[in-house]
Amino acid sequence: MGRPRLYLATALAFLVEWEVLTHVSLLGVHPRLLPALVYLVGVSAGADRGAECGLFAGALCYLTGGTPWQMALFTLLGGISGAVFHTMEGFWGKWLLCLPALAGWVGLLLLGHCLGGVSLAAGLRVAGAELLLAVVCFPGAALLLWQPRPRRRGRVRRLRGR
Repeated sequence: MGRPRLYLATALAFLVEWEVLTHVSLLGVHPRLLPALVYLVGVSAGADRGAECGLFAGALCYLTGGTPWQMALFTLLGGISGAVFHTMEGFWGKWLLCLPALAGWVGLLLLGHCLGGVSLAAGLRVAGAELLLAVVCFPGAALLLWQPRPRRRGRVRRLRGR
């Protein structure tokens, strides 16, 4: 995946998250496409591209009122998913392995909320809902990165019957 396509997919996911998903609230939490997208880029393109995508996604969030903590978490998620979970192929394998990666991301978010003064019970409720919605948004992020298989070029030789 080239850099222009990476930046375009990340910006598109950010716009969908910012313009559409902020109006949807399930269990008191807004669904997010960016964590699943950053995870998928890390798994598909490697740790360096995953961290690059995470840094870009975090910078977009920071420019719209997010915290530097979020920017660091996105970069960490992309880099670690590319370094640790890079061997999985296929949609279902990547989806199953996104659970521990996104759980770690949500756990670090929970730590940030608790350091900010939120009670542990309220933080756990929000963290559980955040993890559930991040896993549900995984197919949407996969659609943003989907590439059709290239067609075979050239003639297909036919075997002559005897």
